[in-house]
Amino acid sequence: MFQPVTTRSRRSKPIEATISAHGLKLFVREQGKGYPLVLINGIGANSETWGGAERILAVSSRTIVFDSPGTGRSETPMLPRSIPALARIIGALLDELGYERVDLLGFSFGGAVAQQLAKDAPDRIRRLALVSTFCGWGATAGDPGVLGRLVANGTSVQNPLGSTYQLFALARWSSISWLSHVLAPTLVVAGTGDELVPPSNGEQLARHLPNSRLHLIPGAEHLCMFDPGGAGARLLADFFSSETVEASKAWKTGMQASNFVGEAV
Repeated sequence: MFQPVTTRSRRSKPIEATISAHGLKLFVREQGKGYPLVLINGIGANSETWGGAERILAVSSRTIVFDSPGTGRSETPMLPRSIPALARIIGALLDELGYERVDLLGFSFGGAVAQQLAKDAPDRIRRLALVSTFCGWGATAGDPGVLGRLVANGTSVQNPLGSTYQLFALARWSSISWLSHVLAPTLVVAGTGDELVPPSNGEQLARHLPNSRLHLIPGAEHLCMFDPGGAGARLLADFFSSETVEASKAWKTGMQASNFVGEAV
């Protein structure tokens, strides 16, 4: 039987398990040492997509990756789950694993779920990172054809139904009206070459989040944190592993909303 890893007893050896959360069976993998860090993936992607980024983050954090409902080795629900419902599922998963408080990283679609969880359960989130993501309704639309090119280049969607459920959840969701209430220290990362989620969305998030810093990575595209030679994963590792937020180089070098160039988003 799988034994949960608590914040007082973290192990470096990777473990994999299937955990029941809100009646759904979810595949979970943990590895590394350090403060627990939950990674939430993009549309249709499974836990294997994290690749080298997961290994970089696991050097200094206890990474917790999972297949969202309808992806990878996790169960597909009978009906789609809303973004708030998906956030509650992650909360239940953390309860099962024995984690009271975690760091949280949301990539693309996962950034929407991460925002929701940070709003609904603020006491559970120490630090938050939002990568290549947006606020839902009220965001700047990107080129939908980019998604097709990402799939063609190897970002596979193995469960079309699960991906459709996620798109359906996004279609009715927005964080713009309550982002100012998310107080967790938040690092926002966007690529200036991202055609799927234009970088103006990162600026918009950082403007509305009262305790945030923004990094715009020159020329980086949507998958900026998965680039083995890029700055994305290293920025995040520094942010999450620093003893304090103020000691983080990623935090100190990030832009504050008052320093943005151009008109307000």
